[in-house]
Amino acid sequence: MITVATAENALKNIYLETVINDINKKTNPFLTMVEANARTASGKDAKFTLRYGQAAVGTGTETGDLPTASNEKALEVSTPLKNLYGTFQVSDKALKAASLDPNAFASLLGGEMQNLVAAAQSNLTTMLYGNGKKLLAVFDSSALDSTRKVITIKPEYWANFRDGMEIVVYNNGGMQVTDPLEDNIITLNQNNNTITVAEALTADKSDRYYIYDFNDDGTSMNGIDSIFMDNIYGVDSTKHTEIRPCNYRDNGTTLNILNEDAALDFLDAYEEHCQSMPADIILTHPRVKKSIFESLRDTRSNIATTELAGGFRGFSFNGIPMYSDIKCKAGSMYALNSKSFAMHQLCDWTWLANEDGSILKQLPGKATYMATLVKYADLICDKPFLQGRCSRYSCLKWK
Repeated sequence: MITVATAENALKNIYLETVINDINKKTNPFLTMVEANARTASGKDAKFTLRYGQAAVGTGTETGDLPTASNEKALEVSTPLKNLYGTFQVSDKALKAASLDPNAFASLLGGEMQNLVAAAQSNLTTMLYGNGKKLLAVFDSSALDSTRKVITIKPEYWANFRDGMEIVVYNNGGMQVTDPLEDNIITLNQNNNTITVAEALTADKSDRYYIYDFNDDGTSMNGIDSIFMDNIYGVDSTKHTEIRPCNYRDNGTTLNILNEDAALDFLDAYEEHCQSMPADIILTHPRVKKSIFESLRDTRSNIATTELAGGFRGFSFNGIPMYSDIKCKAGSMYALNSKSFAMHQLCDWTWLANEDGSILKQLPGKATYMATLVKYADLICDKPFLQGRCSRYSCLKWK
């Protein structure tokens, strides 16, 4: 007869390895590449070195002095590891119903593991493209009324909001469109799924916006956008400009989806910024991929497909594998050097164990058991200056 102990053994010895593989290697090709660079943290913080500068290469006479090397410089940095959790629940009734049928039992746990993996992949991908703050919702310009104060929120995001909370809103290009000097407190209207902000959003030409919790508690994993901020892992990049990445952004007034020419302009600027072309993957939104694809097709250019890490499919653009992801900010393109990123972690995904070593815990007052998957980790880039981002506008200029 199958018991709770049987279920625990199955979770530990049968499903855990599959869950780890699916989350680490089948979520996103860039995340798969980064997981290959995993580093074990020695404590509660990720301690690493932000590097910049390169050694010099020069010429000289046979009897003259050797070139003076400009040694690679570094900043020692420490940032807390994030607590990543995933939970699933199963009722005692469901366990007992499957206890006499091994196939039903396997189907029960297998289904729960699929749901857990899908939720973990969705959340990790959201954080991957984030800046370490909690993303509350994404909305298009059509969800914003004429006063630019009332926003219609999709049902799947509604649980993230509460009356009186403070928010900050960014557009496609990473520009803040809420007044930084005002507390943008919101009120909720559950009858029509709208929120009303205290201060109108700044007028711009963006078609997509991202709402974050202004008083974020810092629990979200640092994502790719973390290195495009003025504060990079606690280091003021406005004072250490040598660590800043290539942030190719528009100051124009008209919109235009990134096409082949705009993307190539960005990669030219990126190469000039880095003094090389170190990117081994390009990440972008499907709209951008479609626009580039159509540009290549119209010019009858050869479109070469390629297989990326984790078995994902993409196509090669300017000699670099490109992957489109719906979770990537609309209109954005990232040129990334994956070898500069690593997942700093205490350990890989594992089950949170109770004092007696059990992983299935009965919820107080309920005939339900819960298990928690946990990983203490954070995504870190030790060479931000080798990364590039392009925002979706027509007149592309330096930030």
